[in-house]
Amino acid sequence: MSVLAHARTLSDVISGHAGERPDKVAFETLYGHSVTFGDFNRRVNRLTQALLAKGIAHGDRVAILSRNRPEYVEVFGTSRAGLITVPLNWRLAAPELARLIAHSEPRVLFVDESHRDLVESLRASLTSVEHFVLIGAAHDGWTSYESLLGSGQDTEPATQARPEDVLCLIYTSGTTGAAKGVAVTHAAAMGNARTSATEMLGLSAQDHTMAVMPLFHAGGMWYHLFPSFATGCTTLILSEFEPGTVLRELQARRISNVHLVPTMIGALLALPAAATADLRHVRLLFYAASSMPPDLLRRAMLAFPSCGFAQSYGSTEGGVITVLGPADHRRAREPEGERLLESCGRPFTGHDVRVVDHVDQDVPQGGIGEIEVRSPDLMRGYWHNDQETIAVLRSGWLKTGDLGYFDSEGYLYIVDRKNDMIVTGGENVYPNEVEAQLFADPSVAEAAVFGIPDPRWVEKVVAAVVLRAGSTSTAEEMIDRLRGRLAHYKCPKAIFFTNTLPKSAVGKVLRKELRKQYGA
Repeated sequence: MSVLAHARTLSDVISGHAGERPDKVAFETLYGHSVTFGDFNRRVNRLTQALLAKGIAHGDRVAILSRNRPEYVEVFGTSRAGLITVPLNWRLAAPELARLIAHSEPRVLFVDESHRDLVESLRASLTSVEHFVLIGAAHDGWTSYESLLGSGQDTEPATQARPEDVLCLIYTSGTTGAAKGVAVTHAAAMGNARTSATEMLGLSAQDHTMAVMPLFHAGGMWYHLFPSFATGCTTLILSEFEPGTVLRELQARRISNVHLVPTMIGALLALPAAATADLRHVRLLFYAASSMPPDLLRRAMLAFPSCGFAQSYGSTEGGVITVLGPADHRRAREPEGERLLESCGRPFTGHDVRVVDHVDQDVPQGGIGEIEVRSPDLMRGYWHNDQETIAVLRSGWLKTGDLGYFDSEGYLYIVDRKNDMIVTGGENVYPNEVEAQLFADPSVAEAAVFGIPDPRWVEKVVAAVVLRAGSTSTAEEMIDRLRGRLAHYKCPKAIFFTNTLPKSAVGKVLRKELRKQYGA
């Protein structure tokens, strides 16, 4: 932990581990490819020097559109010279990607082979991009990644990034509107890594971790992979989530620490092999990015009894904010602590969290309001968007847009997104509360609750449901069962059955898409 404890920039981490553990494997893949900490430092130096030789300078953006792979982290490493990395969501449609590239104006675009054709279709419109670099086999019109790297010198750049410099621009998922570029500084990234590694993940250099979350997302990079790398762990990088592969590799490589989202955990539990899998070496399963229905969490804790569980509440703009750690999960196994499974934990050290009303006044304990956070790890602001920055950053406090409340022990409970709350007949309905009851229904595999316009109620509560295999439950039967557990105004007026729910790259159900689909 000594390297991370004293690191002020990403460059400090890269150099520190190259000095302390040069021959230890930093990253490995399914296909036998591995990179040691010493190799990683040398490769980052060469890539950085090659870009500097082409005139790319401090403050310039370099974007990457790729699945997870060790080279992805190497591109981030060029920020040691003050370059700003822009990770792009490969699930976006071509016009959406074009807008993000136009907004961030990168001079270099790194692309893996699977996205080359997509970028070729956009190439004429990407006017800021001077260098198109292909991670993979050489191709006409592209600079080969390895040839670019091979042209650079293995020396650290003379000009180093400062803690206050922007390390990367992470574009938000757009679930609440147009995507915005969140400017994350080196200082904020280091602070988040220290908090995650020590207070949430309990990492040591002996841990063997798995990175399967997409690295264009803050949760995948800054809450898990980077804390693992910065602590000196060996990390298996998977390009995508495939339940059978994840279960096999958890066992075969004796992974001790992994980050999954609730939908991934549900997919693992659905595998017949999960019932007999030997996962005693998995010390911690960290889940985040979307809320975990308590029923699913109970099933996961029963299926993996020797594994510790931890979750964190946070955001791209605010970093990690609260933690519900293994001790809390153990306490939740007892009847008196079961309510904690609905909580996202208590604030991290050095993080101030409050719940406020519509005029920014603190609400009483137990009262629902908007969650705000103040910490050293907040974003600098939204890239080229002062108006939105001013709207969410006020006097050092970040307005999260999430609704929640504190209990008497200081545990925070997320009720819902402010924009997802349904106002029906003058009553507030929080979708997460209704979804928790739907997940308890034995016929339900997945569910999402949302509001659509209604001439009588202004908004009416409805749900989209994926049934479990073999279930023949009807909407009327399901609603009748809910009425025994919820106030009638909270119960869906209609249930739409579907084979899949629209989700973001990190497993969040896109209620906005459902409102658009069924609102008509």
